[in-house]
Amino acid sequence: MKRAWRRAAATLAILVAIVVAAVAVRLASVPSPRKMRFDVAGQDLAVPSDAAAVARGRHLSDAVAVCTVCHGDDLGGRLAFEHPLLGRGYTPNLTRGRGGVGASYAVADWERALRHGVDRNGRGLLFMPVDHYQHLSDADLGAMIAYYRSMPPVDNERTGLELTLLARTMIDLGLSGAVVRAAQLDHSSRPSSPAPEPGAYLVEIGGCTFCHGPALSGGQGLEPGAPPGPALTRGSRIHALGFDAFATALRTGRAADGHAIDPKFMPWQGYRRMTDDELREIWAYLQRLPAGVATR
Repeated sequence: MKRAWRRAAATLAILVAIVVAAVAVRLASVPSPRKMRFDVAGQDLAVPSDAAAVARGRHLSDAVAVCTVCHGDDLGGRLAFEHPLLGRGYTPNLTRGRGGVGASYAVADWERALRHGVDRNGRGLLFMPVDHYQHLSDADLGAMIAYYRSMPPVDNERTGLELTLLARTMIDLGLSGAVVRAAQLDHSSRPSSPAPEPGAYLVEIGGCTFCHGPALSGGQGLEPGAPPGPALTRGSRIHALGFDAFATALRTGRAADGHAIDPKFMPWQGYRRMTDDELREIWAYLQRLPAGVATR
């Protein structure tokens, strides 16, 4: 029996050594997304200062792009996640306060971060959903920057990621999905014009495909423990329940079957601030999507 255990232990040790060697080779041969640099100049935009534009920027940040879900209602940054095996992450302070980027960021810096997911030093931003924000129109992005600049300064210097070795290794091996979205984008091209219909545009910049899949026919978010995102297209359960159930879920965080929707994975606390017209525009767009087919 002891001899069998020794053989099993020796076999396990060999397998572990092989895995460790394979991981080491992979890490040495493939650049880590965390260390990649992107040559993105950033684009200057017209940033209005009138009250209507600031209000538009606030609405987009709060209700559609839901920036406040990650960065806090005051945009001063907050603890976004904490996991015993993966570490913790604090979102950046976007204001002009101590520890914030607002005082030093030029318009091109904001554009580079929001549309390309790249900071002013050329590093890719982790967990920044720029594949959605890249669709922001110049006018809307300018309004959002105007809103950021209007926010009172918040002093918060605890920002950034405190990742464990396991989390860093998973990111470097590509086991955590595309957490550096900048690596997935073509930075040589300028953003395309907004989707021609309001519902499609709201779906794009609202990041619905992040959890519900590129075709909105079902998907899976990147957050640890995230549940599957249900299909939203025709023929789905959501479609069968109708608009009222759809709107109620987004307004109250309660699904038609009565279960509470976890705001950690579905940011309904931001989406509930959409107008009735915006929700109806999104619903009308979803009704025109064949199941499993992505379209603009």
